[in-house]
Amino acid sequence: MGADDWSPLAGVSSTVLALAAVVVALVAFRSEHQRARFEGARALHHDLTTGEVAAARKVIGSLHYGGFGSASAPVDWSEALTSYFTLLWCFERIEAGRTALVRGVVRSSDPRNEAVDYLDALVAWDVAEYACGFAVARRRFVESSAQEVSDGDSTSGFSRLLLALQERGLVDHAYRAGICAGPGVPAHVIRNSGPGFATSQSSVAWAER
Repeated sequence: MGADDWSPLAGVSSTVLALAAVVVALVAFRSEHQRARFEGARALHHDLTTGEVAAARKVIGSLHYGGFGSASAPVDWSEALTSYFTLLWCFERIEAGRTALVRGVVRSSDPRNEAVDYLDALVAWDVAEYACGFAVARRRFVESSAQEVSDGDSTSGFSRLLLALQERGLVDHAYRAGICAGPGVPAHVIRNSGPGFATSQSSVAWAER
């Protein structure tokens, strides 16, 4: 076989190798892209469970379940209000990050979005918990100062996040942003318990402004 006979074969081999390199690069890109997306989702949850947000959760949890402002711990309403907004803004960041993950899928035709699934599963319980917890905290702020709390813009991100999780079936539709089944009732009391699930008609809401 002469040199002229090898030329077409060499050309085909070069093309195959080039295509293989493209495929390998594409697989590596998709793998790295997916890794970065999962890391982004993990970081959003980390923000909710550490540092100043974790400290804020402790304060808001005490307002919700009792204990904040006991005889041994006088109420610092300024600290409590700061904690309230710190936690709301954290959920706002989570909602913004989730939206970016939803829109950042490599193949828009692929219905799976594993990073979003991962994030949603991590935060669903917290979102359901604070649908009630924020309402109780806000009511106590108003009662303590007889002044309205200007939180409309800050609550919108949490409301969108709650709705998104409800649409995916991860949080029961009985939960509504800023509404709690009775003052001081823990969220786990009204959590979905099956087909017979129902909530009290009494409520505390952001809508009571």
